[in-house]
Amino acid sequence: MNNNNEIIEYYNNIAEDYDCSRFENSYGKYVDRQERIVLDKLNINRQNALDLPCGTGRLLNYADYGCDASENMLKVAKSHWKEKHLTCRDARNLPYEDETFDTVITMHFLMHLDKTTTFEIAKEIHRVLRPGGRWIMDLPSLKRRRLTNKKNNGWHGSNSMNAVDVKHLLSNHFYINSTHGIMLFPIHRIPSVLRKPLCKLDYHLSQVAGIKEWSSYIIYELWKS
Repeated sequence: MNNNNEIIEYYNNIAEDYDCSRFENSYGKYVDRQERIVLDKLNINRQNALDLPCGTGRLLNYADYGCDASENMLKVAKSHWKEKHLTCRDARNLPYEDETFDTVITMHFLMHLDKTTTFEIAKEIHRVLRPGGRWIMDLPSLKRRRLTNKKNNGWHGSNSMNAVDVKHLLSNHFYINSTHGIMLFPIHRIPSVLRKPLCKLDYHLSQVAGIKEWSSYIIYELWKS
């Protein structure tokens, strides 16, 4: 199992600079733009949605509820979203009643966790989702990782799967309704001046059958079984 305290400490330490360092540059804006295209298409009712972990609140326009284990990340989120219901808690022990939410959004989270922890969180998300509820989450593409021979660097970004892995891990709790590719182009190798013009083309190519699985990330729309 991952060292959860180490992960929380890491995000506590970078919370104040997180938004600027991760999503204010051309690379972060590129990722954010493609993710929002997907989330917009999925028509999320934010009044009954939970962003887990909500971090500094980047995606809280899609959810009225947020939860994060990092107090410092949550502090930043609260400064941006005073009207939201935000709670500090481990994702394996959520402070909500059974069948509370229609949607749970989990972005840039499971990629840092081992499969045992991922399964524990999946069971907890299943618990707080209403019948017919859905879980929207992302994972690095295993095929892309193998293609680029990317090496794991400790816990950070170490978890990658394909659709078969996801089905095997979550089959008793969720089924895959749709998948969406993110970032087919090796954008870190493309000059920053070209990133914005290429973003929509990249997104559309990332949805093509037979190509999608080679994208850097796959967003899964999972329905509660």
